Amino acid sequence: MFTLRLMPDEATVEAVRQKLGLAAGELDERFGVVAVDPERQLYAIKASDAVAAKLEARGHVPFSNVRIEPFGPPKAK
Repeated sequence: MFTLRLMPDEATVEAVRQKLGLAAGELDERFGVVAVDPERQLYAIKASDAVAAKLEARGHVPFSNVRIEPFGPPKAK
């Protein structure tokens, strides 16, 4: 995952793809472009490891997208 600073009209998969010079299918289109902090114009995108390596080489810094799962059954009160 990456956080990007975008103008609101750039916050689409197609616009981000063009801005980053990526081919169709290189971004997770089901995830889309998610507003993280619209007031600061921050949006998140999700990409494969191969695309992440390409973006990192251009100076973009990824952040983790870990799976959150329970540690066990809920405890009774």
